[in-house]
Amino acid sequence: MVWVLTLLACARQVAWEVQPRPAVDLPSMEVSVVALDRACKRAADELAVVLGARPGVRVAAGAGVQLGLARCDEGATTSVEVDFRYSSSPTSVGPLEQKTFRRLSWATADLIIRSEGTAGAPAPVRVERTDRGTSGQDGSLDIPAAMEGRDSLRRELAHTLADQVAPLPETIRRMVYRDPEAGTARQLHNQAVEAERAGDLQRALDLALQAYAANPTPAGMVLVQGLRAHAESVGYALRE
Repeated sequence: MVWVLTLLACARQVAWEVQPRPAVDLPSMEVSVVALDRACKRAADELAVVLGARPGVRVAAGAGVQLGLARCDEGATTSVEVDFRYSSSPTSVGPLEQKTFRRLSWATADLIIRSEGTAGAPAPVRVERTDRGTSGQDGSLDIPAAMEGRDSLRRELAHTLADQVAPLPETIRRMVYRDPEAGTARQLHNQAVEAERAGDLQRALDLALQAYAANPTPAGMVLVQGLRAHAESVGYALRE
């Protein structure tokens, strides 16, 4: 606890935005969205709305770049565990039944991009959500209404599909030290963050590894791992 309080007093946080690299580079950001299967109609409508709100994207019928959805599927499975406990309270004597449920919901779709008469390979996308809960005093399962609906999961699928071609900017947050002494691990840490903000991720990683080697702290490892994740997100090839 003392170490954490000392660290907070000596550090501050900086933040900036970076643009992740899309999984698929489109020749144009003017696109149309179509359902290639009847089952994909609602998912395609949701994707058109989500993409239309992304910076730099224009959704227009008949556009030269077509985003097609195929093999859409939605479903859920629910498992219930029953636990019997004995109660000896004045108001309830005897075995009590306690039910615990786990509900796994999923939505899937294949994204097929067509441009200039050619179609790319289908890119399968899947999202999942797990909900848990317990029974009430009468033993009945009180499953929230949100778990029964599929709108939120379909919206999450649309955002995941949109991220394949037009990902939103991500916020990078890093801790830096206040007035570190020259030549210390903390100064190397700060220099690594400065290099990362400037876009030189290789130099940033080299400095972060030097800082961690000089003083192997949890904060140092967080920076190293964060740099690797940043590089992967933007498609920067690091030399380890």
